[in-house]
Amino acid sequence: MSNPNNEKLWDLYKPLVARYMVPQWYLLVGGVLSGVIAAASAGFGLPFMIQYVFPIVFGKDETPPWLQEWVNVHFAGMGDTAVTILWIAAIIIPIIMTVRGMATYFNTYLLTKAGMKALSRLRVDLFARLQWLSFSFHNKRTRGELMTVVIQYTQMVQQGMVGVMNDLVIQPLTLLAAVGYLVYAACTQHESAMLLGNLIISSLCIPVVRMVGKRMVKQMRQAMKGMNVITSVVEETFSAQREVRAFNLEQKRENLLLTQIRKYNGLIIRMNAWRQSVTPSVEIVTTLALAYSLYRGCSDGLSLEQFTAIATAFYFCYDPIKKLGAVANQCQLLTVGIDGINEVLHAVDETPEPANPAKLELPVAGVVDFQNVNFGYTEEKLVLKDVSVHVPAGQVVALVGPSGSGKTTFINLICRFYDVNDGCVKLDGVDVRDISRADRTRSIGLVSQFAALFHASIRENIHVGRPGADDEAVLTAARQARVDEFAEAFPEGYDHMLGEGGSGLSGGQRQRVSIARAFLKNAPVLILDEATSALDMKSEAAIQSELETLAKGHTTFVIAHRFSTIRMAQRILVFEDGRIIADGDHAGLYETCTLYRHLYDEQVRQEEDKTEQEVTA
Repeated sequence: MSNPNNEKLWDLYKPLVARYMVPQWYLLVGGVLSGVIAAASAGFGLPFMIQYVFPIVFGKDETPPWLQEWVNVHFAGMGDTAVTILWIAAIIIPIIMTVRGMATYFNTYLLTKAGMKALSRLRVDLFARLQWLSFSFHNKRTRGELMTVVIQYTQMVQQGMVGVMNDLVIQPLTLLAAVGYLVYAACTQHESAMLLGNLIISSLCIPVVRMVGKRMVKQMRQAMKGMNVITSVVEETFSAQREVRAFNLEQKRENLLLTQIRKYNGLIIRMNAWRQSVTPSVEIVTTLALAYSLYRGCSDGLSLEQFTAIATAFYFCYDPIKKLGAVANQCQLLTVGIDGINEVLHAVDETPEPANPAKLELPVAGVVDFQNVNFGYTEEKLVLKDVSVHVPAGQVVALVGPSGSGKTTFINLICRFYDVNDGCVKLDGVDVRDISRADRTRSIGLVSQFAALFHASIRENIHVGRPGADDEAVLTAARQARVDEFAEAFPEGYDHMLGEGGSGLSGGQRQRVSIARAFLKNAPVLILDEATSALDMKSEAAIQSELETLAKGHTTFVIAHRFSTIRMAQRILVFEDGRIIADGDHAGLYETCTLYRHLYDEQVRQEEDKTEQEVTA
């Protein structure tokens, strides 16, 4: 009867094996064949050599007549038959060991290569999947948790599956070969038949192995949660170095990391303690059986050569049993990594690609419609409530309101970073949920508050805006965003390499590179989400005219706290508590909307105070 636990394990492993290991079938076949040879040469070849070859080499047994006749026929004229037989017997020893060693090498090499190729594909698939999953999925998880899945869980599964496959090939075959020799010995030497019964003793190890496996899985699950926390602490600390140093948090972060590492180490130590308990448990049982075999063998008249050969065969029986026990526990541990991987691979995409995407008519005009839209990041609270608005093509619209009023959520829905709870968002009359990601991405340009640059050259970072653009277009966009003012000062010019996240540039310079991308992309819908927030007033004034030029002919949404930035807007939407409470131009809203007038007056007062302070300084 099949074991339901084993069936459950196989149900977990089967999709990963089929998708990632089966394509490496030629490496797996080579590894399995090598394992068969290694197992046969060890489990049967070594005991056979001890019983029949060693006695001939040391002259303790007479050479069998059939062997003398075979040597006389095939090696006639080579001298004394006994010497020839001695040479043949001696050569068999390195041949068997060489075959075993080479077969073991190729078994490990080929299976490891298959595992590494599978690991590479698995990591890329996980990385790609994470890039396509919705923002809702990412909002519920830390970066450290996702990094642990992509790097550590995959490494755990790769090492585990290669090790398991390796042992599942060599160990059972070695066991069968050794048992085969024992059967052969029992049939040819009646005094050794009773020794076969000692194999039954190994079944006493099974309950121990199962209990240890359950304990190990429990400790490993807790340990991987601890590793998620460690990764998050490190990533969070390195990404906030300015704040850490500004507030003297170095020691506090160090203590936090040390605490988490100690917890993790304790769990790993306990898990390894349980893992290592398998070996002595099996060895105690097997050595007791071997001691009993020694006593009975001597009583029944076994020779030293016979007993040594049978003892070696017993070793090649019990050693695989011991390792297969470890394999069983390794399979249990693999479930931890596979569960984490499957959580990503089978996660529900809350903004899925439409099965039959609707085609946007070219050229895309950029008409945006919100129709009775309700949206909340959680089920408990709506962030946008019954929002309906029509934005004609080419109109420049400013979004104004207190923090948390729904402005950024509004543009997130245009980009379809999230799907609405109710209602719909349309681009040129087509629901954004029915537009393919490629078409939607080509139609919308985004300059966000936090410029995300990559570890690449300035030129390459601008090129992100339109990968197919020629170098002249890239340089034109750079000049429009005033990137040339600082890029040409570097010895390498536009080929100057930036650090991670664009380090090496000031906040304003990073934002200019981001703006240059928008110039290069030239999408019909443009979103400026605090696009000039990192620029000082002088830099903002210098680039404002370029932004106005970029916005002409494009449907543009502008979010900014500084009202000077939205002066190019033809229309202003005022948000409060997830609703659009006013819609109009500056003059009309200043007269009719109390919230708008308050926000505007407060901004003017702050700018006047700042100007006065600068003059005084």
